[in-house]
Amino acid sequence: MRIAFFKHEANTTRRCIGVVQGERVIDLSLASSLYGEKSREAEIPKLETWPQFLQLLMDRRKAVEELIEFAAECSQETGVIRPLSGVRLCAPVEQPRNIICVGRNYLAHARETGHEAPREPILFAKSPSAVIAHGEPIIYRSHLTRVDPEAELAVIIGRRARQVVASDAARYIAGYTALNDVTARDLQKQDTGKGHPWFRSKSMDTFCPIGPVMLTADECPEPVALDVSCRVNGEVRQHANTRQFLFSIPQLIEAITRFITLEVGDVIATGTPEGIQPIFPGDVVEVEVERIGILRNPVEGPRRHGGTEKV
Repeated sequence: MRIAFFKHEANTTRRCIGVVQGERVIDLSLASSLYGEKSREAEIPKLETWPQFLQLLMDRRKAVEELIEFAAECSQETGVIRPLSGVRLCAPVEQPRNIICVGRNYLAHARETGHEAPREPILFAKSPSAVIAHGEPIIYRSHLTRVDPEAELAVIIGRRARQVVASDAARYIAGYTALNDVTARDLQKQDTGKGHPWFRSKSMDTFCPIGPVMLTADECPEPVALDVSCRVNGEVRQHANTRQFLFSIPQLIEAITRFITLEVGDVIATGTPEGIQPIFPGDVVEVEVERIGILRNPVEGPRRHGGTEKV
């Protein structure tokens, strides 16, 4: 299943959960309300939050399938079934506690940055406040001199994970999406040169586009083998397949949860391929992950208000 988190209108704050089928989206949030009114046999809660849906997906998959079947039977007049082009997609996350990223997980990328294969996963974090959705702009601050996009497959966690062994990791994965690990490369080099962490260069506002949808984990059994690419203004900058990972997704989950407890809705960015190059205001960046879709974001210069730079 391809799951979307979306708004019916751009100016509303209410977000809904839906399943994308072709060029239409079935509103499961609305369907769950109608389902309760019909007093169906299965007990399905009203879907109000993303973590709540993920837990239902992980623990009661048949209930989700029953809800989809019920929703598909609803007439279009109820508003349950809508054209995909008529909704605004949100990032398929909701205030994740953690966004854990993996550095140099492709050998070619490690080498293009002057390194060899790491002996264990290199972990760092991005701030959840950096998250933006498909279509929203990446803001290029005026004091930066180089900003790079980084195409990645991201893992969305479906249940609390602590000290998970690799052989059991699949039980904790709700699904996969695309993520752009936008990086202020000049700041990263400054910080690295001083022995400082990468956090600020990775976590600036708008530097974590995620989306457009989540592909459920059952669609990609291990080992996950998906093409990942980055295009800027239609030109291919990066292209690889997740078969080339130095550390598999189960190995990453084991390495992370040995030290960090992951909660429902947390995100793991699995690393970027070789081909990092800068972007500039006016560019359009597309991160595409096979079977998930295209995460497209324009790049804009800083917005100013009263002489102060705004994001």
